[in-house]
Amino acid sequence: MDIQLSIATPESVSDWLPLFAAYLDFYRVHQSPGPCREYLSERLRRRQAVAFLAKRDGAAVGFALMYAGFSSLSLRPCWMLHDLYVAADARRHGVGKLLILRCQQYARDMGGGEIMLQTAHDNLGAQRLYESLGFVLDRDFRVYNWSSGDS
Repeated sequence: MDIQLSIATPESVSDWLPLFAAYLDFYRVHQSPGPCREYLSERLRRRQAVAFLAKRDGAAVGFALMYAGFSSLSLRPCWMLHDLYVAADARRHGVGKLLILRCQQYARDMGGGEIMLQTAHDNLGAQRLYESLGFVLDRDFRVYNWSSGDS
């Protein structure tokens, strides 16, 4: 499978918006396409996020979306690999691995630091992939979430 990777631009969001919608469906979240397009374009435009696209024959088959941050503990940049999705017909062909490797290289290029990610407890395939690429399960910190309740 010949895969080309590129960095997403605000103008390219429409090309991978169907994949983003499929990603949301996977997590049983419904959002209308318009607000999703606006949200993603704005994050990219403001350089609050970076997204990488995987294309096969010119069509988007996967994406990785990272948000920028900083770590007070390491005094270095940190990245949250928040969204990673590969179309069903492109899975098990190394697309996810290529996207993660590209994220790792980007983090190095931007001064190093770390990449954090989360996945479902039962997503064993993803866990194996992450661990094969050097990600380590955090056993030091407990993760808590808070939501303002705004929808």
